[in-house]
Parts: sequence; C-alpha cells; structure tokens
Amino acid sequence: MSAPVWASANVSCRIDDAFLNFELEAIAGRAGPIVQVQTGTITIKPGAAMKLSTPQIAFDHTHIVQQWSLGGDMRLQIEVSDNAAKENVNLVIAALLNEKTDKYAGRYVLTILRAGNSKVLKGRIKECEAG
Repeated sequence: MSAPVWASANVSCRIDDAFLNFELEAIAGRAGPIVQVQTGTITIKPGAAMKLSTPQIAFDHTHIVQQWSLGGDMRLQIEVSDNAAKENVNLVIAALLNEKTDKYAGRYVLTILRAGNSKVLKGRIKECEAG
C-alpha cells in the first residue's frame, strides 16, 4: 500500500499604495495553514506619516498569527514586534475570491504602534492568489 500524498498550495499576495508595500510568497498545506514563507516583507512608506526605526520589515510564518480560507473568504493577520524600538506592526488582510479570475480582492487594515503612539491605515490589496 502506498503512502498518502499531501498536496500544497502556493500563496501570493501584494499591496502597493501610498502607505504600504507588502509582498508575500508562501506555501500552505492544502487543508492547513501557511507552513513556509519564501518572501515576506512589509515596507512602510512615507505617506503613512509614521516613521519606524526600520521601514522595511521582513517576516516569516511565525509572524502569521491568524489565517483562514473558507469557501471564497480569506483572512490573514501578520504581526511583527520590535521590543527594543517599542514598535509593533499589525496587518490584517480580508479578501473574497473572484471565481471568474480565481484571484482574491479585498481590503487591509494596518495598525502601527511606536513608543505609545498608534496609527491605523486602510486600503485595498493589489492581488492575492492561492492554489
């Protein structure tokens, strides 16, 4: 008897607007969460009007604190903290599958905390795909 085959899915997501450049290239188990992040970057742009110690933040799968895909609904929450700089970046993506294009479209909420000050920014995702 042969062993079961476990399929995986590629996950790709991008945001590029006045506040944020976000890129995610990852692998997820077909019936499970993201298990590997090949590329994970969040770049806070000057338009966000909140300067961080490092505007470009790299992340891996351990920073993905919430995720699900159910039916045509996809949610991701990525949180990266720098305790020494007293900074926290929290990005929530909410997207719905367009069955004609097989791509996800939706919005994001970016919350930036720095030394007791916070800023919440909202925008649209450029594109997300999973499959």
